[in-house]
Amino acid sequence: MTSTDREAKIHAIENNFAIFVRRFKRSMNELQGSPLTAHEFSFLSYLYKHHQETSSKIAKKFEVSPSYATTVIDKLIRCGYVARKRSETDRRIVLLTVTSEGAALYQKLNVVRKNYLHKVFQEFDDEELAQLSELIAKLIH
Repeated sequence: MTSTDREAKIHAIENNFAIFVRRFKRSMNELQGSPLTAHEFSFLSYLYKHHQETSSKIAKKFEVSPSYATTVIDKLIRCGYVARKRSETDRRIVLLTVTSEGAALYQKLNVVRKNYLHKVFQEFDDEELAQLSELIAKLIH
């Protein structure tokens, strides 16, 4: 493959990946019919699965600035989906937990997300899914 061909392939990957991400986010927002964006749902999902976490650990996990994480978390708190509480062992630490309303929303939206993803990847066989997973993992490591 020539360097020109390689550059063209890389450019095509960049464009296709951007289109996929935009479509995914738009579809998830439309399907969920909730006040949450796809990113806000990701934060809620992480908290739901980890039961409690600090804002700084969430920022590191999602590779976003602490101020952005705080903005997203503040919205989740205003909506009643997440609550702040002080650690019982160290009062300086503020932990975030999912409320019962947040857990109910997560469970509802998670079903929608799973159904959508099954539809998106239905044309892929197991080998193709494994290969795609490995390639994406290789990109982010």
